[in-house]
Amino acid sequence: MREEAFVAEKEEKGSLIGCLFRLVTVAVAVYGAVTAAKKVLARLTRRLEEDNEGNESKRYLVGLGSREICPEEEKLSGVDLTVIGGCSELDLQDAELSGEVFVKVRVLGGKVVIKVPAMVRVDLEGRGAVCGCSNQVPSYENETLPMVYVDAECVGACVKVVLGEE
Repeated sequence: MREEAFVAEKEEKGSLIGCLFRLVTVAVAVYGAVTAAKKVLARLTRRLEEDNEGNESKRYLVGLGSREICPEEEKLSGVDLTVIGGCSELDLQDAELSGEVFVKVRVLGGKVVIKVPAMVRVDLEGRGAVCGCSNQVPSYENETLPMVYVDAECVGACVKVVLGEE
């Protein structure tokens, strides 16, 4: 009878150690995959932004982190922003906005805040699943003001357009 109790206790301890070992192995594998994904996204980000110099249309990629993007004193006609599992702030207050500016935002599991200067009209169109899009910029009737068109596609994300700091 004593031998049976000893064998059952030994098996229970062995299964606990085995379970812990499998858990640690999975955690290490996930950490390695996330680290590799970050490196690939960083490389893609660098390549994408090298092409931005001298162009009126800018492209940005934010992956697994947060970033503030401020195109300063540059003439802008468009911005293409992709955010994967992170947060980003696109600050257009110091950019040269003349006429129409088209902002395309794609977000997968994250948050994007777009800051615009005062006296800019904004048209926001958002679509996706489990997402929220809000335009908190006042409506202006003056047709001569610059117009920012924001097209947001998101999954599990939030896109917000706000007036920047004055």
